[in-house]
Amino acid sequence: MSRKVDERIGAELARAEAEGSCLVPATRADRAALMRRVRRRRTADEDRIISPAPGIYARWAHWRSLKPPQRALGIIRGLAALYPDWVFCGPSAALVRGISVSWASLRRTHVVCGPRDGKRLAARIVRHQIDPGDVEVVSGVRVTSLARTAFDCMRDASFPDALAVADSVLRLSGMSRGALRRLLRRSFSGHRGIARTLATCDWADPRAENGGESVARAIMIERGVALPAIQVRLADPLEEDGWFRIDFTWLGEDGRPVAGELDGLAKYVDPAFMGGLDLMAVISGERRREARITAYDMRVARFSLGEVENEASFWRWVRLYGIPFGPPPERRHGVPVRALAGGWSPSCGAGEMSLGGWRLEYQVVAA
Repeated sequence: MSRKVDERIGAELARAEAEGSCLVPATRADRAALMRRVRRRRTADEDRIISPAPGIYARWAHWRSLKPPQRALGIIRGLAALYPDWVFCGPSAALVRGISVSWASLRRTHVVCGPRDGKRLAARIVRHQIDPGDVEVVSGVRVTSLARTAFDCMRDASFPDALAVADSVLRLSGMSRGALRRLLRRSFSGHRGIARTLATCDWADPRAENGGESVARAIMIERGVALPAIQVRLADPLEEDGWFRIDFTWLGEDGRPVAGELDGLAKYVDPAFMGGLDLMAVISGERRREARITAYDMRVARFSLGEVENEASFWRWVRLYGIPFGPPPERRHGVPVRALAGGWSPSCGAGEMSLGGWRLEYQVVAA
């Protein structure tokens, strides 16, 4: 590769990285040069080029620093530039829209195809013969309609993964739970999986801030733990105008409130979650926050998603903190039935709830 070509491709790769995309070479010469670098066996990591999908390229040094969703989105954007007529669907469309989907579902890229499309694609590109609905362009990528995207992601997913989709659809769209149910019923009545999709919608709540919280809540529901209040707003007892939110809140079996905090590494290692602070400042802030929560005579239960998924550790901390639970709810179509589920419901007033003698603010969610 000549120095001039090398510099041009380097600049194009940097531009693609800044856009969160893989590079689509502009000329045949550039593509040939990139392919030669892909085939090199002995190349330093900083010079190594990979092809995540046919026709698109990335620097290995940059690629290995990305998380699975960022890699999947880079592939989608690269393919969208290479094939402008493609419509992305399922988890791929959900990722573009910002809907929470499991990392496992992003291992392959999902696109819509027509009944006569016979062109064979890469093993990690899956073609679906579906009606995409009203195709929309989101961040420069053509994707299936919101209803189509939500339904395709939810109908075959586990209850925790499907609930994460439903929660984020409500959060992003501003729809109520009932409006989402009506939209899906109207659009997909009679389709395979519609019954379990609608049953999942019964549990949806837009207050879940991320997919991890949704998955954790779904597992609690499946195992019969009392349904927690979500993102309860608590006034800072030391700062006059300060406040903070608690991921999950229960009234414990002994009458004391329990604050459940889902821990993730992102808040300690991802700059997007650290607010410009260094690690020690983030940890110190978390400790101060927890100390102020205990001023409300609340027990603070911190747990990771892995601890929730592991049934043995799950029941240890549920019992340790006295979180109420009962028999698991009955299932229909593989989904817990909300009408038949028990669980704690806080006594609610106009924007507040009574919890262990304290009045805490909460957000009303329309059914």
